[in-house]
Amino acid sequence: ERVVVKDRTNVRELTLEDIDGEAVDLVVGDLSFIPLGLVLPALARCAAPDADLVLMVKPQFEVGKERLGSGGVVRSPELRAEAVREVARRAWELGLGVRAVTASPLPGPSGNVEYFLWLRA
Repeated sequence: ERVVVKDRTNVRELTLEDIDGEAVDLVVGDLSFIPLGLVLPALARCAAPDADLVLMVKPQFEVGKERLGSGGVVRSPELRAEAVREVARRAWELGLGVRAVTASPLPGPSGNVEYFLWLRA
């Protein structure tokens, strides 16, 4: 019923108190410059049972700087798949189930292929 935008929030430190003490039914995340594995614990803590989490996996922030191509683009399909698998593995460790994954129809600003990952608490 209500959307709460949390721009400029350090998601790694997000607690239920930051969102009025109530677990949420839906989390939508499009984060940059941070691997999702670092924020998943906080998101899982704030998710209600059976909550849906729809997150944008950006391989350029998941694979590490040393594995990026020129311009910060992850060109290897294998590396992109590895990035998605690693986020899914971390989600599974936190008790989140993977419902679906699909490539975004729009490339990132530098041409990176990005993915939507649908998780369920």
